[in-house]
Amino acid sequence: MKINPVRGTHDLFGKEINKFNNIILEVKDTARKFGFDEIITPIFEKSDLFKKPLGEQSDVVLKEMYTFTDRNEEELTLRPEYTTPMIRAAISNGLLNNLPAKFFGTGQMFRRERPQKGRYRQFNQINFENFGSDDSFADVEIINLASQLLKKILPKKNISLNINTLGNRENLQDYKKILSKYFKDNQNSLSSESVSKIDSNPLRILDSKNIQDKEIVLKCPKLIELISKTDLNSYEEIKVYLKDLDITIFEDLNLVRGLDYYCHTVFEFKSNEIGSQDTLLGGGRYNGLINKLGGKDIPGIGWAAGIERLMLLMNDSPATSEDIHLAIQDQTLKKNAIKIHDYLIKNNLSVYWNYKYNIKKSLSLASEKKAKFILIIGEEENIENNYILKNLYNGEQKVVKFEEILDYIK
Repeated sequence: MKINPVRGTHDLFGKEINKFNNIILEVKDTARKFGFDEIITPIFEKSDLFKKPLGEQSDVVLKEMYTFTDRNEEELTLRPEYTTPMIRAAISNGLLNNLPAKFFGTGQMFRRERPQKGRYRQFNQINFENFGSDDSFADVEIINLASQLLKKILPKKNISLNINTLGNRENLQDYKKILSKYFKDNQNSLSSESVSKIDSNPLRILDSKNIQDKEIVLKCPKLIELISKTDLNSYEEIKVYLKDLDITIFEDLNLVRGLDYYCHTVFEFKSNEIGSQDTLLGGGRYNGLINKLGGKDIPGIGWAAGIERLMLLMNDSPATSEDIHLAIQDQTLKKNAIKIHDYLIKNNLSVYWNYKYNIKKSLSLASEKKAKFILIIGEEENIENNYILKNLYNGEQKVVKFEEILDYIK
């Protein structure tokens, strides 16, 4: 009986694993340039880590978390997002003593969503987080980092930065009350899904993809009307600095993020090439969250990006080619071939042999796998400690001694 992968999961191999690995390399290189240190956390945490910060009424907590009880009757959850685990790790390990503390991570997340293009129930995510600074430089830096990384991963793609400010938490609470009243007054024109969010999470209605909701959302009161002059000045400063860095921005006054911990700056990088799920990367400020999780009362800002969604827009990455293939005439030469195989690997070359004693088949496979060289170990050549080394790029062929192999390859 054939066993298929669980719905909403997928295997990575071939061209897709090449894309994945190239993204990870670019992430680590960009992190180094911007001074972010890597952190890896467990894939499951105590459920309370997610419930309050994400919002008890959020879709993630209500519908999407993979939660289970272990043998000690402790409730655990497979991480649905990475910000709170990274904060927990920073607090647990005393990493917030020297600020700012800047971290990045890549890893698997789990959400029981409806699978669709670029969205899986087990998926891979990139996170960058900056703990400890309220300076607008931190906002600009982390958005610029995201912009530069996307340009490296997706050159020549049309990607736009949408940005907004949510103001402080008091503004948000007042705005939620105003929104709830507005949507209640217009609930007959809203989709049933949005009606269910009027009292519990009215901000999420602003992000509705339902065409039925669009007109009502367009006419709703704007949060920016409640934000203080000081906060607005800071937001204007961020926009000016981003423009100075030649980052084109689109201001979206209805932009919110799906989790309760966001405030002040929020942003998303979007593409028009992947359908309705058009957000490639999103994030913002979460001042107060670190304190809420038991740490210092310090601000924070960060973003997350789904790797699978980025891969949808990538061109196929070139397959890695082996440096050298072995072609062995018969089994009597195996002992010598093993010695050569070991010698080449110890000298930092990639080597491949198909375990076939057939030079013609080995030549064909070497060409198929785009090897750079093929080393032929034949009975006649072996008598004099000679080997045929063929350059598969230019067709040049030489007879070389064992000790000359490396010189010719290099």
